[in-house]
Amino acid sequence: MTRNGVGLLTCWGLPIQRLVGKASGASTLQVIAARGIASATGRPEGRSSTAHKTTIEMLKGTVNVQNTEELSNRKLFERLQPNAKTLEMLDMYELGMDKQGRYDRKKWFHYSEPMVKLPHLSFFAGAQSSRSFPPSMLPEIGFVGRSNVGKSTLVNQICGSATARISDKPGLTQQINFYTARDDFHLVDMPGYGFAFAKDDDRKAWQELIEDYIRSRKTLRRIMVLLDARHGIKANDRDFMELMDRTKTKYQFILTKCDLVRRIDLAKRHLLISQEAEASRHCIPRVMVVSAHTGGGMNLLRKEIAHTCSLGQKYLTSYARKESIARSEYEEQLKIFKDTSRPKKRRR
Repeated sequence: MTRNGVGLLTCWGLPIQRLVGKASGASTLQVIAARGIASATGRPEGRSSTAHKTTIEMLKGTVNVQNTEELSNRKLFERLQPNAKTLEMLDMYELGMDKQGRYDRKKWFHYSEPMVKLPHLSFFAGAQSSRSFPPSMLPEIGFVGRSNVGKSTLVNQICGSATARISDKPGLTQQINFYTARDDFHLVDMPGYGFAFAKDDDRKAWQELIEDYIRSRKTLRRIMVLLDARHGIKANDRDFMELMDRTKTKYQFILTKCDLVRRIDLAKRHLLISQEAEASRHCIPRVMVVSAHTGGGMNLLRKEIAHTCSLGQKYLTSYARKESIARSEYEEQLKIFKDTSRPKKRRR
């Protein structure tokens, strides 16, 4: 972000000058912003020992590069080798763009994924301050991420409803919205951090509201951190990850908009984010991959939510058996397909 030609550091989309400078009463977000200044100016003394690596650091640590080589970020990403099992999983759930295919012909079969049906959502509370939070009664799953990452759309798709408001304009969600699923669990849609069509003071208030929610909710089971699959983890996301580690809150990554990314690039992105998840003490290492547009990966996410809220026996009683049968049929068809097809030679 620039102003009058001069670089301007931001934290959660806010100018850092607006977050730093108070002698007392600094919030965790203000501390995070101050640490960002120290890092950018080459002063590591303010940096936490548990600070997360940047994507470039993860790439350089994963890709085998000679000491004499100087490669751009794009070249490093191109050299990254995706996990073969991840590619198979993406292929099975038809996630990611793969117009050419990996073989000389297209598959004539699909994975007949069994459905996980969760109850429809209904809105029951909205909070613009911590005093407006409803009582902590049921297990809660929070959804947070950068503005326009698709939080409200995903919340609607999880339970097959249209309760959460969606818009092409970033920053539509300006309060914490609580949705109930037949008094079994709550899904919580939080304001997006990063860029939004709102005043700086409003965005700062939303960020403080999110922090109050995370610190105060006793029934909070997990925070789902949504990441745009086209961009991966950005600086705003790392700030939020550090907040999760500081508050010792369990969180999990969900890659969204996976229908807009090439399948091989999606597998590479999944690899990098999985490494970051494993490096964090409080992050669930399973990185979910979904497309609200095509529905790919949504049943796996629903299953994850049911288990997290201890509702597996209620909603997943027959799912394991159906999944086992469907997977066996798919693998049998896949074996025939591979035996009768030739892999394509691809350009790197």
